[in-house]
Amino acid sequence: MWRKLALLPSSRYSPIISLLRHGRGIQTSSSGSEVVESWRKKLEDLNVPDVKSSLDNMLGHVLSEKEVHNLSEKKDMMLTTEQLEHFEKLCHCRVARMPIQYIVGEWEFRDLLLKMQPPVFIPRPETEELVELILQKQEPTLPLTFLEIGCGCGAVSLALLKALPLAKCKAIDQSSMACLLTLKNAIYQKLSDRISVSQHKISERIKEDDFPVKFDFIVSNPPYVSSTDLMDLDPEIRLYEDLRALDGGEDGMNVIKAVLKVASKFLTDDGTLWLEVDSSHPELVVRYLDIHRASLKLKFVSSYTDLFQNERFIEIIREN
Repeated sequence: MWRKLALLPSSRYSPIISLLRHGRGIQTSSSGSEVVESWRKKLEDLNVPDVKSSLDNMLGHVLSEKEVHNLSEKKDMMLTTEQLEHFEKLCHCRVARMPIQYIVGEWEFRDLLLKMQPPVFIPRPETEELVELILQKQEPTLPLTFLEIGCGCGAVSLALLKALPLAKCKAIDQSSMACLLTLKNAIYQKLSDRISVSQHKISERIKEDDFPVKFDFIVSNPPYVSSTDLMDLDPEIRLYEDLRALDGGEDGMNVIKAVLKVASKFLTDDGTLWLEVDSSHPELVVRYLDIHRASLKLKFVSSYTDLFQNERFIEIIREN
């Protein structure tokens, strides 16, 4: 039923495919350390960010090493010719500013190792904090049902399911590739029996039969970047990730408002909505809820800062 997802699915990535197939790299030798240092200098000269971390992770992928910290600084590293060629192909991708998560094809999120594939949105470290906030408010021994709006690769839904053994989840995304990748990760993590995944674009016209049940909580990391700021994003984001997962409209609030309407209709009484937003949005959300409180029956509870001390997460409850 499910096809294997192609790592580089469209002509958008054809320059990278060409590099992978035909790229000629730095002259290799039996010393892996020499090659790594040559690429370190090249990446630094090209102002590619996070050079050490990139090299560590690419080497870990080539060598099938789980512990990658400082791997690129080993002085006695020896690589086979095949390993050297593989490493250089990955380095060409990094020169082209492909995110390291797409290059190695997997990434850790909390205690999960998840498959990654362009252009499905890459989960950020801050989102792990959102999961932790939610778990602090849950009783793991109680059965509950929750909805994730914009599941991407499935990181949030699957992390919550793993920590809440009696929970069940409905996960939706407007991208068919994201839905497929979420299901693939659910199967890989042996959680597919407790998650239902479907393609669904959230709009302000929400029908009562869109979802057959009410949810104990809803979580969403919706698109919240202002449309005018999209072209200012780093090349790793702008060139490779699905911009639909980022574009929140003129003020970044378009999808957030749609999610609030979903929460109003499909949360249980006293159910909770958890949002990850831009630091400018908590104030806008409070204002919007004040204006529409009678119709939405939603109450702002609190906002929380992320590890960078930005106002990043919002807790909202549905009133009786």
